[in-house]
Amino acid sequence: MAEMEIIPEGFEQIMPAPGFDEHIGKIYQKQLSGSKILGFRVRDIHLNKAGSCHGGVLTYLADMQLAAVENQIHSKIFHYPTKNLNVDFIAPVPKDAWVEVEADLVRETKSTLYSQALMKVDGRIVVRTTACYHIAQ
Repeated sequence: MAEMEIIPEGFEQIMPAPGFDEHIGKIYQKQLSGSKILGFRVRDIHLNKAGSCHGGVLTYLADMQLAAVENQIHSKIFHYPTKNLNVDFIAPVPKDAWVEVEADLVRETKSTLYSQALMKVDGRIVVRTTACYHIAQ
């Protein structure tokens, strides 16, 4: 029997890109005035041996932070390869937790996007990230 997916109000599923995105599970977004919040429900397939969300899954979510600020990006390039990604795991994320990703576009140059994000569970920060993405010319 499939697990019941309880999603907070206002979130809509992001359609996964072909490839790896199809394997990670459903990711959602909620539109705000100038940005979006990403959302993700931790399931059994995302757990490590300790029973909390695997760091690789959270790192994947960290790498998606540009999706939350895409409306603020001036470049019209479709794909931004990751140049650097820093992830600080602050607290474990348990099974069934609803993880929200709040991101900010820090700076955009001709060749690079800089962003930062916080992941929260029930308003508590669980992951902090910074990232740089290449703008292909």
